Amino acid sequence: MLSIGEFASIGRVSVRMLRHYDAIGLLHPAVVDQATGYRSYTPAQIIALNRIVEFKELGLTLDQVRRIVDGEVGTQQLEVMLTTVRAELQRSLIEDAARLDRIDARLRTVRGESVMAQTSSISVDVRSVEPQRVATLTRRAPGYGSENVGPVIGPMYPETERMLDAAGITGYGPAVALYEADESGDGEGMFVIAGFVVPEDTREVPGLDVHEIAAVDLAAVTVHRGEVDGIDDSWMALTDWITQNGYELAGVCREVYWTPGDRPQSEWVTDLVQPVRAVA
Repeated sequence: MLSIGEFASIGRVSVRMLRHYDAIGLLHPAVVDQATGYRSYTPAQIIALNRIVEFKELGLTLDQVRRIVDGEVGTQQLEVMLTTVRAELQRSLIEDAARLDRIDARLRTVRGESVMAQTSSISVDVRSVEPQRVATLTRRAPGYGSENVGPVIGPMYPETERMLDAAGITGYGPAVALYEADESGDGEGMFVIAGFVVPEDTREVPGLDVHEIAAVDLAAVTVHRGEVDGIDDSWMALTDWITQNGYELAGVCREVYWTPGDRPQSEWVTDLVQPVRAVA
């Protein structure tokens, strides 16, 4: 038999973690002294501990690991679990890579390199924007940034399409999105307003808010091409361009998606529209 300290040392986990595994039914000690409560383990249990540590380090939850260890998870279910974790990790890597790019850009600014050189790659059109009649849903996201908005806004468009189709509305599009800060509670969240431009004679669609997005006298508009994970960088480049060219922000921004959602994101074309006014 091995003491809990010896077993923890061999398995390269803490004694506290072993106690936690015992408490949640993940790995019980072989023997518990009834008088002292002291836990002891058999050398053979190191195999079970190694499996627990392996699956935990892969990113599975302890509840998922417990189900695997208890034999409740078949091969197909395990594949689904690992595929889901892999997708989450891949998304995290993409987000981290984008964050590294932004850090590098900010470092270049701190070191005195030309900010204009960083924004010269975008093309900006300053123009008026016509009013648009839209049918939209509103959902709350925990914060700004594609990592917070993406999981919320993604399902909103198929849901809106189903309601428009059910109401017999045809000829709608493109897709639009607006973002408004949530001032309630802790102030961390924001509202995502997403849907489609609809024909001018559309009055009511069950389940959707049919309304008009007001015209904009003056807006700075640029085009983001490709993955939505990189759209934050395009927005920052646009706002940099605005401040460098004699304008200031003058209202809530919007995004207009011209590419059908069933196309690969690498083909997407998105207008970024920011109301502005000339600096006096």
